[in-house]
Amino acid sequence: LAQAIDARDHYTHSHSENVANYATLIATEMGLSTKEVEIIRQACELHDLGKIGIEDGILMKPGPLTQGEWEQIRKHPAIGASILQPLTFLNDVTELVRQHHERYDGSGYPEGRKGEDILLGARIINLADSYEAMRSARFYRKVPLTKDAAIEEIKKNSGIQFDPKVVEVFLKIKERL
Repeated sequence: LAQAIDARDHYTHSHSENVANYATLIATEMGLSTKEVEIIRQACELHDLGKIGIEDGILMKPGPLTQGEWEQIRKHPAIGASILQPLTFLNDVTELVRQHHERYDGSGYPEGRKGEDILLGARIINLADSYEAMRSARFYRKVPLTKDAAIEEIKKNSGIQFDPKVVEVFLKIKERL
């Protein structure tokens, strides 16, 4: 499945690898079990699988997205989860994929989950995914943020987008990124 994502968009593959590396560091530092860390790593590899169901014109658009285009993008976690659903051996991974864009304050998607109602692994993936996105060139942003600017953005969004406990651990490991 990870190779299917890469075949569609090579950027997504390196992005998923980087997200997995960051999330693994955070989860390990938080003292999660080896099994929990592995489930998070697998979910990171597959977190953008649902983008297979989003039009290229939206995914690769160089400018701002319209409201309708944003609505399409917001479907990718649910699409990814529905692709993984029949693979029952990936049930834990599937739920992390579904929740990886939920925000700590409840303003995320697809379900608007809030705080502890979001699985810890998904809260870790959300931070790792966001950090990696800020540090990368994108179709809509050619110049990535500096490491310091991305860290400041994460601090600023602690308790809003990100779980403050996950941010605290992230700040402990930032030199290893």
